[in-house]
Amino acid sequence: MPALESRRAAAVVVAVALSASAAALLGAQSASAAAGCRVDYAIASEWTGGFTANVAITNLGDPVTAWRMSWTFPGDERITQSWNGTSTQSGNRATVTNASWNGGIPTGGTVSFGFNATTSARTTQPASFTLNDVVCTGSTTTTTTTTTTTTTTTTTTTPPDRPAVENNFPVTREGAYGDNRYTVYRPSNPQAVGRPLPVLAFGNGACAHTDGSEVVRALTFIASKGFVVVDTASVNGSANGVPSGSPIPSLLTGAITWAEREQNRSGAPLAQRLDLTKVATAGHSCGGLEALVAAQDPRVRAVASLDSGFFADGSFGYPRSEVGKLHSPALFMDGGTGDIAYANNQATYDLATVPAILARHPQAGHTGFITGSQMTDGMTVVVHFLDMTLNGNQTARTYLLSSSGLAAKYPWTVQRKNF
Repeated sequence: MPALESRRAAAVVVAVALSASAAALLGAQSASAAAGCRVDYAIASEWTGGFTANVAITNLGDPVTAWRMSWTFPGDERITQSWNGTSTQSGNRATVTNASWNGGIPTGGTVSFGFNATTSARTTQPASFTLNDVVCTGSTTTTTTTTTTTTTTTTTTTPPDRPAVENNFPVTREGAYGDNRYTVYRPSNPQAVGRPLPVLAFGNGACAHTDGSEVVRALTFIASKGFVVVDTASVNGSANGVPSGSPIPSLLTGAITWAEREQNRSGAPLAQRLDLTKVATAGHSCGGLEALVAAQDPRVRAVASLDSGFFADGSFGYPRSEVGKLHSPALFMDGGTGDIAYANNQATYDLATVPAILARHPQAGHTGFITGSQMTDGMTVVVHFLDMTLNGNQTARTYLLSSSGLAAKYPWTVQRKNF
């Protein structure tokens, strides 16, 4: 793919917060229905000829048991793939209906979906959205069986744009409910984050599928910034029936499936707190191979490979041709020439055709980002990458892609393409 002009992929957000009170005229009956909605529409990534968008619907009216979101694209955008909903399109009119498992939206509840689309020009925000044929204005309309007077006060707000790296939430580390193959790192109070949580499936160095002690510090750091991390190891290092030493990418895709189940498990601390349109894979060394292969899953929106990369001889059964199967933005990190993965990381980046960043810290070696003094620096880069690709945060994008950001921070060097 030829080098492309750097393009802004900042979140395009429509957000309206509602505060309303209604006083019925003398003799009016109780309201029979209230309808209203808010839409957050964000471009997560963009490239020549296409883009990825994430859409969050907040129901401000009465509970709904099934939803249908419609809008009109301003240009020639055409949806090619969607997740967490079924898409149809006629001309530039697009509609997404709920999946079998996410049709219900309680009052004040939020549901999310995402899609990939083609376009011949820079995409712009649709002018309006409808939820079950009700225009989403950020306010509610209350109807009664007789005359009703409604007084509404509407305040326009913007969702918090604070970079995730500035967060510092307390973290809970626990075994995955019902599946001892995984350890979960999450903000202890998910509601305190203020928005649904993105999910990161992580593969350990040496493809360690039982003992995850090496990554505790690094994954706690990521979770403290407002992410849920599902690691491929049992919480106490106990036997879980999974062999270590060779890549098992299905463990990472299985971690995503676990998160989907947890989203809908009654009484779960993460129930309806996850944003399953914002899913990434990542891994260190052998776990990086797992992450790169698992990133071929259509649910994955970004991938971070730390001190890893495909081998020229196809070791572990995955040749370098696997790079061509990536469909989402990728981050490749290594610790310089002292990193045994240095050559593989560079070669994998060189072969990538998706938007990609190569970040190199020559003092980190092979394990500095995970267990060394470069852990905070390394995980800060990972958090910025997740914040940029999953949340559409502009500050994170500037940090990673501008000449005054990471590239200006000694001793880092940065390459990028297709952004």
